[in-house]
Amino acid sequence: MGSHIRKETVRELLRRRDWAALIQLSHVERGLLRTLVSFTFDPDELVRFRAVEAIGVASGALAESNEEKVRDFIRRQLWLMNDESGGLSPLAPDIIGEVLVRVSGLVDEFGPLLISYLRESPFERGTHAAIVRLSERRPDLFVSAVGDLRQSLHDSDPAVRGLAVRALSMIDPIGSAPLFDAMKDDPSEVEWYDFDRGDLIRTTLADFIGGARQGSNPTASPVHPNTRQQI
Repeated sequence: MGSHIRKETVRELLRRRDWAALIQLSHVERGLLRTLVSFTFDPDELVRFRAVEAIGVASGALAESNEEKVRDFIRRQLWLMNDESGGLSPLAPDIIGEVLVRVSGLVDEFGPLLISYLRESPFERGTHAAIVRLSERRPDLFVSAVGDLRQSLHDSDPAVRGLAVRALSMIDPIGSAPLFDAMKDDPSEVEWYDFDRGDLIRTTLADFIGGARQGSNPTASPVHPNTRQQI
């Protein structure tokens, strides 16, 4: 399969979120992860985050036969969060988080490393998002980050503030709950990728916080109502 054809095939799978077909493709396309990573630089934000999700799916399938290769892939993403790499990957923390969601055997090894990037530009939002994803399964991994996450409640980026609330509501729900009160009426808009819906979602920070405190998804609407047709 030629490079151009492969990319168009992969884009179609991202459009449909057809992960079963993606896993089948991973068995015949050795460079699938590399192709998916290239989509994380796509001009379309929805394509970028669908690619992140797909990387997690493909990594989970790969880990069944070659977990060491997935380990090397995560190390590569960490390298791309280093200035010395010569080519930063802004969505690297999102990628790492989603791979670890799918490959639980590597969570203890790599999950806690994300904490050191909470204040590292341009990875702040992605790092907070990755910690939220992993905290849904392993909140114990990030107990040491409670202080840093509380600082994030005052970040200038409303998405970071909202993600910090969501993380703290799982990691330190009792101790941090009083800190959320000052934010409960914040009208700032928050946009994030909802992995359950497979769409970019927009809501107010107040609704985001309300949902996080109740342990549910916030009231929100897709950024693009017909996203599946658009990408």
